[in-house]
Amino acid sequence: MSEQKRIKTKILKVDKSKWWGDDFDVRFFLISQLKKIRNKKILDIGGGIGIISSEIHESNFRVNIDTNFEDLLTCKNKMDEKIHLVCGSMSSLPFRNNIFDDVICSNLLEVGKSNDILKKRIIKGLGNYYPSVMTALSEIFNITNSPGTIFITTPNNVYYKSNKLTFQELNFSLSKYFKKFKINFFNVYKKFGEYRKFNLANIIPKLNAKIQNPDKIISNLIKTESSNNYSVSFYVEVKK
Repeated sequence: MSEQKRIKTKILKVDKSKWWGDDFDVRFFLISQLKKIRNKKILDIGGGIGIISSEIHESNFRVNIDTNFEDLLTCKNKMDEKIHLVCGSMSSLPFRNNIFDDVICSNLLEVGKSNDILKKRIIKGLGNYYPSVMTALSEIFNITNSPGTIFITTPNNVYYKSNKLTFQELNFSLSKYFKKFKINFFNVYKKFGEYRKFNLANIIPKLNAKIQNPDKIISNLIKTESSNNYSVSFYVEVKK
């Protein structure tokens, strides 16, 4: 069984409502990178029911922080009881400075942007400034040790055309706190219109999966460059 299928089966078994909805979601790639880490203190911000945290090797000290207490209970009772749980938010992380070696912020920054748009807290300038996104990155900067790595995934607004982050917004926000980071593009196949049958980002990976291992397809979907900064999602590694 592929890792992709194993993880999907695990999610559906624990809580079907938490399934990502995409067999080739960027978070599968993120997990493949996190599996390499050993003997570190790792924080998963907005970790929910512990899908990502539970895939990290047990030699690491793993902490899952989320605002949803019920999700944290699910993490403890159905995912991995060895994960340490904290109820809290990305805007006010209750940890001392420089305590974590690695930090995960997966598909969460866009929530900050959406909340700021809803509450009309956008500061316009050379690049749109979203206070909630900036606050989260500031908190992450403070609690990450040096050297340390921050792993970020977030949807690309060029693909979704909603309240997700654009490349420019993500790059602008990261540059305010970090000097070393690389924004990668995940799944650069085009979407032509809103009909699924015209969405190559959905069609091509599924067709390839008929003849290739899904794990290999997911690995091949990551790109360091993309025309017009187009992709379904961003995958970012930040070095502190």
